[in-house]
Amino acid sequence: MNDKEKNYNSHAKFMADIALAILEGNKDVLDVNGVKEIISLYLLIPYIYKGPSGQLETPGPNYIVPKVRGNFCDDITLENLRDALCHSFITTEEDKNDGTMHGKYLILDDRAKYSRKEHDKLSSKLGTTCIDTNYSHRKLVELFNEIINN
Repeated sequence: MNDKEKNYNSHAKFMADIALAILEGNKDVLDVNGVKEIISLYLLIPYIYKGPSGQLETPGPNYIVPKVRGNFCDDITLENLRDALCHSFITTEEDKNDGTMHGKYLILDDRAKYSRKEHDKLSSKLGTTCIDTNYSHRKLVELFNEIINN
């Protein structure tokens, strides 16, 4: 197994590591760079508007699930972000505090930049999309405030 495969496999298990730590009462896991943002992104999924067929059906017309639309950042729509989160995983790396950007990004499947149809046509599925963790934090606070205030 090469380094790229080992790295991918390690990242693929990261969500389980987070969940297990939380379930076992290890609140310190929330201080790992990017973990609060990763959890918040998953909590955002039900609110991301995906057209009438992709929305949570409510028990009746007076039950409202707020919806958010638009872009998460310049080249990532909320809808594509939702698809990436639902069909792949998100991860981050350890922040080594070495003056580089290592560990300062959330890493998603490249689906975040493409529609499902566009992604299906790609010859290579090895691409990733990175979003600055600090930007993600600010944007998530903005979106959840929008949901609460609607």
